[in-house]
Amino acid sequence: KGWLVFGALLVPFLAATAEAKEQRPNILFIHVDQMHWQAMSAYGNPFVETPAMDRIAADGCSFRASYAAMPQCCPARASWYTGRMSSEHGVPVNSCPILPDLPDLGQWLSRHGDYDSVYAGKWHVSGRDVSKSFRVIYGSGKGEQADGAIARACMGYLEYYQGDKPFFLNAGFMNPHDCCYTAGAVGGQGKFRFAKEIEDKLPPLPKNFIVKPSPRTKGWKELEWRYYIYIYYRWVEMVDAEIGRLYDALKSSRFADNTVVVFTADHGDGLGFHGNVSKGYMEEEAWRVPAIVAYPGTVPKGRQDTEHLSVGVDIAATICDFAEVPMLPGMTIGTSLRPLAEGKQVDRWRKYIVGESFLGDGRVGVRDATHKTIFGCDGSTKVFDLQTDPPEMHDLSDSAEGISVAARQKTYLRDYVSQIEVGVPRGT
Repeated sequence: KGWLVFGALLVPFLAATAEAKEQRPNILFIHVDQMHWQAMSAYGNPFVETPAMDRIAADGCSFRASYAAMPQCCPARASWYTGRMSSEHGVPVNSCPILPDLPDLGQWLSRHGDYDSVYAGKWHVSGRDVSKSFRVIYGSGKGEQADGAIARACMGYLEYYQGDKPFFLNAGFMNPHDCCYTAGAVGGQGKFRFAKEIEDKLPPLPKNFIVKPSPRTKGWKELEWRYYIYIYYRWVEMVDAEIGRLYDALKSSRFADNTVVVFTADHGDGLGFHGNVSKGYMEEEAWRVPAIVAYPGTVPKGRQDTEHLSVGVDIAATICDFAEVPMLPGMTIGTSLRPLAEGKQVDRWRKYIVGESFLGDGRVGVRDATHKTIFGCDGSTKVFDLQTDPPEMHDLSDSAEGISVAARQKTYLRDYVSQIEVGVPRGT
């Protein structure tokens, strides 16, 4: 009789456990704007403190060879949400609207996974009304937003959401994008001024720093450059604090064990590397980004993947994979990072990645395991050995090695062009 009573109690428990395992996971997509890939203390930077980002990295897998699809805001974000490269989705630069018939992740997960797709903060996908894709809990989808309010809106959602659907919660943080106001668009120091009391706290110039003409940095001396870097790291720390509040709220919520966290940035920032500020070029400081995936009990803690090359469209593929929904239509380049994050053996992975930039004269970056070639639309070529020269200080394009690398990576570029699918796929 005792066993019968025990069995009667056990059956509902087992049924509830099985149901919980079958439920699609929640997804929290945390993204920041214009963050240099090395601007994290977890990545070995002694000039910035990022305890929240470091904690996410400690809880998951950091992809240390991750790159933007296009190093400018709207094109990169459109790639996140459509799984398509910049040349495919219709947003080559910020001012161009996305192709209206392309589905985005908010619509896709709601339609195919019955997700509650929720958005707070900066959207910046030109030509797409965020309210047509997500339930907006903070922000209009236009212009700049306050990071504190973004974090609190998401925290409130985690506190009060009582629905039965899994959620796809997007936290679109603004910073460190405010560095754009440190280097004024017409030169000078923008709306910030140097305070002599912090002079002994300024970081050094990067070792690949060079002086180059730019309207934003015209007349800057070493002090102004070092101050720019200092202020940039403070913007990173401010957004990190808001990410920390949100991450604490997740970990103390009932969703802690069944939520995938994806963290990344749309693109990087010059930060004085090669004498650059801002974005739009294919050197590492603008093209490369941080990327982390965490999921308790599924993604081993503290993993660092330095081997596998990833690109912005992989974010869409990864989210679809964890959500257990079909891949977005026409997604020929994006590949899910899930098996890599989970530490599984992946027999075949891409040999190269391509990044596009349509700013100025336009250029394309091609990177493989060891080298990068930057092809300019003006016919110029730069070649770097990223194993022996990570700061990209020695252009090999005129050497026998460089000519050979450029020829090899030109074949990769042709292969890439043959794969992309411009426009709206049939049957979308």
